[in-house]
Amino acid sequence: MYAWNIEKERSGLENALTNRDLDFSAAFMVVQDLHQLVEANPAIIRPETISALKNVLEDSKHTSETQSFFLYREAADALASVLVLSVDEPLSKQSISSLKQVVNKGSGMQQRAATEAMGSLPLQICGPRIPDDRSEKIPYVKWDDILKLNNIAICDTPVILGRSLVASINNSSKIFVVKLAVTESAVELIKKEADWMHYLSSYSDSFPVRFKIPQPIQINGTYLFRLKKLPVRLPEGSDINPKYNYAIGYIAHKDYFTYPNDHRKARQLPEDKFREVILRNSWLFGKLTSLGIVHSAPIPLFHNRVQRNRREDHGVYEWRHGGRLDRWLHSCRHPNFGITGIRDFEHLISYQRSSLDLYRHIGRQILSLVLVTGSYFRNFEADKVGFDEHGKPVDVRHLFDKSFLKELLQGIFQEYYNGFVEEKFCGDIPFDIEQLSARMIEEMGVDRHMEEMLRVADQAEITENEFRELLAERGYSPEVIESLQKGAGDISIQTGPHLGGFNQRISLPELIQCLGVVSAYCIGGRYLRGKEMNVEHRTLNIER
Repeated sequence: MYAWNIEKERSGLENALTNRDLDFSAAFMVVQDLHQLVEANPAIIRPETISALKNVLEDSKHTSETQSFFLYREAADALASVLVLSVDEPLSKQSISSLKQVVNKGSGMQQRAATEAMGSLPLQICGPRIPDDRSEKIPYVKWDDILKLNNIAICDTPVILGRSLVASINNSSKIFVVKLAVTESAVELIKKEADWMHYLSSYSDSFPVRFKIPQPIQINGTYLFRLKKLPVRLPEGSDINPKYNYAIGYIAHKDYFTYPNDHRKARQLPEDKFREVILRNSWLFGKLTSLGIVHSAPIPLFHNRVQRNRREDHGVYEWRHGGRLDRWLHSCRHPNFGITGIRDFEHLISYQRSSLDLYRHIGRQILSLVLVTGSYFRNFEADKVGFDEHGKPVDVRHLFDKSFLKELLQGIFQEYYNGFVEEKFCGDIPFDIEQLSARMIEEMGVDRHMEEMLRVADQAEITENEFRELLAERGYSPEVIESLQKGAGDISIQTGPHLGGFNQRISLPELIQCLGVVSAYCIGGRYLRGKEMNVEHRTLNIER
């Protein structure tokens, strides 16, 4: 009798969803009830259940509702529950097929709901526990002592690159690097970087592609030390602050600081080399993420850099929200990946969270790879930025090779998918590569959005000296800076190119849509592969 009542309830809910007169609130309640019924009683799932949920997800009747996303997300989550809970293979295939159809062909909130539901499928991924060096006594050493203690012979005086001291090692293809913490908060990060270097170096042979992992050095048994005195004079405007003399040291390949998209003519890679580097790093990002080792910042991405001091999210870019992307070309200047592979391990995190968090990280990594690809073309004429002599946006669309761009976009997805899912992607690419490449060229090749607003509220968060330094960094002359009073009003600054106007939506929504699709496919592909392997394992056990 109980089973009969459950079947009757399921049938009644499915029939209710076919009623065209059902209003938004009622439709949400019915979908929610059906979802809960499916989760509590997976055995009652029928093909009609999946069809009813798919119809809700595809029906545009409620798209104008302010809360429409929650209805579509409930229907998409219910389909995902069918996939996870059903032991019937045809039903599982029907549910994933239904989700993929909306991911591929849907738009707006319906597509977003489907991608996020697919991106939330549970994965058996758990990052490693990294041994943490907790030495209480931190050595205080001179530059020459570091070299002597580690038997390092350098060729010449070190140079400063960013916040690192870099010197070539005698008779070697390697360099010695001392990386300094520029703030107190950076001390823990550089120590963590050394811990990751040590951990990953023991697995370096397990990567089938080139990935040169630096070797951290120790001073008196610890990675972190304090540098007594800089061996070189600091150049003006250096990131290094002598007050924070905490550092780590490591030995890296000489190409460690060679970037794939260098803006300097003499260092630009030819097409075949760039292709190899960007696709290899796509695979590496996917592979590390599949191991639960997530690089959280392949490039620095912000919605609003200028508002970092007063926003709870510090202005960091959340791609799912589709807001304006701040200074995209500037963000690509020094990516945390290059010829030697992935770098800047201080941004690595051991993944211990939900699949939806992983979905966000995957999208961020792919976004970074795509932006760096766009910057590769722009950097052929890196000095052409902003407005021309007539006040019109610089138009350098001719720098982009559309055919090559399409090849790279396809390769980034396929290689990342291969690394993450651990099998090659089969079938058609799940996004409109023709449209995406055309729109990328249109938006990345014309500098329409250059303005950044320094609000009064932002000015209140900085000192007078910081206010003047910020304006000087943004190109204001000393005379103009002198005429401006901090807090007197909002100040317009030309800092772009940005993708979108200040506090507006991104001007390249096709890219956000693509990120949702490919991230969902990566999570979905990994989940299905795991499910198939579990089925094979159970079958083998039964046969035995």
